[in-house]
Amino acid sequence: MSAALPRLARAEAFRVRVPFRRPFLTARGPLTHRTSWIVRLRDEAGVEGFGEAALDPAASAVEEAELDRLVRAALTALAAGGLVDAGDLGPSSNPQRAQRAGIDAALAELEAARHAGGDVAGDDVAGDDVAGASRSIAVQATIGSGPPAAAARDAVRAVAAGFSTLKLKVGSEPDARRFVDQVRAVRGAVGPAIRLRLDVNGVWDRAMARERLEAVADLDIEYVEQPLPSRDLAGHAALRQACPVPIALDESITSERAARAALDAGAAAVLVLKPARVGGPRAVAAIAADAAAAGVPAVLSTFFETGIGIAAALRAAADLPAIGPERAHGLATAAILEHDLLTAPIPVVAGRMTVPHRLFVDDEALRHYALETVEWNP
Repeated sequence: MSAALPRLARAEAFRVRVPFRRPFLTARGPLTHRTSWIVRLRDEAGVEGFGEAALDPAASAVEEAELDRLVRAALTALAAGGLVDAGDLGPSSNPQRAQRAGIDAALAELEAARHAGGDVAGDDVAGDDVAGASRSIAVQATIGSGPPAAAARDAVRAVAAGFSTLKLKVGSEPDARRFVDQVRAVRGAVGPAIRLRLDVNGVWDRAMARERLEAVADLDIEYVEQPLPSRDLAGHAALRQACPVPIALDESITSERAARAALDAGAAAVLVLKPARVGGPRAVAAIAADAAAAGVPAVLSTFFETGIGIAAALRAAADLPAIGPERAHGLATAAILEHDLLTAPIPVVAGRMTVPHRLFVDDEALRHYALETVEWNP
């Protein structure tokens, strides 16, 4: 870290595995659980900060093992009095960026709590204590892949719950006609006022992308997220020129350097940033500033983290530069999990979430879902 670290009295990391309430279908298959590292730092006054280090749910066993090693190394470095400043994480590995995201979020929350007067461990304060309605963030509802009637039914439920932006997962649909039927069914069910996004997860080729997007261009799609493989920036740039549906990049944006390459290529109208993927709140702020200079807005999303990771993403979303109309973020995902590890969930009200003033982690749940615990004490 470039700034002085607080004097820590305790540092812990919990490797947790939280099941999904039901499998979530994506282009790469169903997701059934979220495994991540929860970092807890406590200073000498008892003030705590939490962060979450999470990899893409499709990460390899090798990457998971490397993240395990890096989290342990981070606790050792913290015990010694500091961490090396990450700077531009550029070509570093996914586990390095995930570790940095968890540590940076914990340190940021600890510093914010210290400046706000702190919260001594053990204080019993309601989990919905928030700081001001002005830090209210618009969020989307995510509709999993499925038959047109089921997708439409889920979309109607989301709109009835107050969401005005929906993201439809469409990458797992191999048949072009069924893809079009699915999108049309959702648009027909929710009407023209609801913003509708499509998420492909990079599984189309160039010809398929152009054919399918032209087929739904009349349905007022806000944007299509990652229609082509992550490395195909030239293809995304060409698709932007040929297709009326705006292009957003998600999997392509792995770091500050990758974001600059996408912006330089003119490959995206929107950048979708996952803090855990790009390296945490500092990396998000740097990428969003570069994008804003190019007139490109940023939208934040999650790897289906617990409430701890979502809270950090909400704080980062609240600090994004304002580019054009307000856009909903992909942060209303905690309900997918069996438990979000907080004493009370961060509520979603009328399609919005309020940035928590402080985090109140459920210690019993944390230990229940922990596969292992690493700790340092002086």
